[in-house]
Order: sequence, then C-alpha cells, then structure tokens
Amino acid sequence: MTDEITAADAAGGPPTPPATFEFLIHTLFTQALMALGRIPNPITKQSLKNLPTARHFIDTLAMLEAKTQGNLTTDERRLLEEIQHQVRSMYVEAGR
Repeated sequence: MTDEITAADAAGGPPTPPATFEFLIHTLFTQALMALGRIPNPITKQSLKNLPTARHFIDTLAMLEAKTQGNLTTDERRLLEEIQHQVRSMYVEAGR
C-alpha cells in the first residue's frame, strides 16, 4: 500500500504520511482537540466546542486501547495512555 501514489502526491501536493498506529492516534487526538474547541477546524478556521463529538473520540481511543491490549510496543502503549489522559482532562475541564 505504501507504493501507491495518491491523487495529492500525483498533483505535486505534500506526500501522504505512512499509515502507522502513531499517526492514527495523533489523528484521533487532533479530532478530539477540535471537538473540544482547543484548535480551529482547518477548513472553517473556527473553534467550536462539541462535547458529544469529543466524547466519541475519547471512546474511540479507549476502544483502540482495549482492542490492541498486549499487541503494542512500549512506545505505542505510552503514547496512547498519555493522549488519553490529556484528552480526558481537557474534556472534564470543558464540561465545567
């Protein structure tokens, strides 16, 4: 799959990042940050808080942790734990 050329690559756009566990976790984290209003949506340039959507991404990270238990490297497990801690703390703060 890494040998395939995407439309963005063919059009001279930035290269597509490799499909890694770390990239997936960072993508979900970024989506959660947008839903918490911590970073603006790159398309609309607006920061909007949507707690149900943030909760969905938190639950998705928890599901990934459960489904991958025993199959992650130490670094992958640590990354997932740290991101979950951060996003859960921000969620609690946002709900106040």
